Amino acid sequence: MRTSSLCGAAAFFLASALYAQAQSPAEFYARKNVRMMVGYGPGTGFDVYARAVARHMGRHIPGQPNMVVENMPGAGGLTMANYLYNVAPKDGTAIGLVVNVFMEPLFKNDAVRFDVKKYTWLGSVSRSTPLCFTWDTSGINRFEDVYAKETLVGAIGRFTDSYLFPQLINDFLGTKFKPVSGYPDSAAVGIAMERGELHGFCSFTLASVKSARPEWLAKKQINILVQLGLTKNPEIPDVPMILDLVKEDTAKQIMTVMASNWEAARPVGGPPGIPKDRLDALRKAFMDTMKDPEFLAETNKLNIEVDPLDSTAVEKVLDRLYDTPQPVIDRMIAIRARDY
Repeated sequence: MRTSSLCGAAAFFLASALYAQAQSPAEFYARKNVRMMVGYGPGTGFDVYARAVARHMGRHIPGQPNMVVENMPGAGGLTMANYLYNVAPKDGTAIGLVVNVFMEPLFKNDAVRFDVKKYTWLGSVSRSTPLCFTWDTSGINRFEDVYAKETLVGAIGRFTDSYLFPQLINDFLGTKFKPVSGYPDSAAVGIAMERGELHGFCSFTLASVKSARPEWLAKKQINILVQLGLTKNPEIPDVPMILDLVKEDTAKQIMTVMASNWEAARPVGGPPGIPKDRLDALRKAFMDTMKDPEFLAETNKLNIEVDPLDSTAVEKVLDRLYDTPQPVIDRMIAIRARDY
């Protein structure tokens, strides 16, 4: 009797799986929820992007499923990235804004449980230029001031750009940034700056400031010291580029690698194994969302950048990163291992 029950259950699940595979994307997604996960807390810049995409993308997916945002903060985005890759369903009902993790496998981070090139990428909402900035009462008003005064900058964990950027700048230029880790997300760093616990932050973008903390700009509460990307933000033409300040060839290579990491700054992807027809539908829905007049009107109102890349462009960014010469990666690993 027990054997008969087990066989019946196995047959049921097999039939269910075969039925799901036979469904069209519209049939599969009808009346379903699609989870949009983000590895940072509510109110952060990444959360603002994830929610904006989720509010509109469901209309473009066949069957028009409901999109539900789930915050899963931890380890600078790694907690969510690991979950999405290993635990989330691979049927096309779970996607995420996978940020700040592109280079972690290169760094041989023991906390990594994924192959970043095996995510099923849908595209990226934008490319960005990260910044270093300080609070207006910190006494650190220009980049030159960081040579003379220890500058406490918040970091979202030891293995994030917000920790590595100041380490690298110190190593290459002799500045006195002191990254302070332990903050769960950029919102917590912002609160610490406002309270005077920190002097500043390195890795927030101007778009993120405009969307999450517009009062900082309106009230002139931050001093933008240096731009850390490949392309100068035209809104702040007088702020120097880090690539213009570093002189050593290896230093330029390393900062170029770091900046390239932000060329697909808001990538959306899913776990490996999503059925091809559903993945094709999700990729088309994502790119259609990027052109949706209602989405663009909302992002304009929120002051967030939309400069989309499709899935092929995201994969090309990864290919460039993973072609980085090993000696350059080794030096980055050595610098990152230092304590401050």
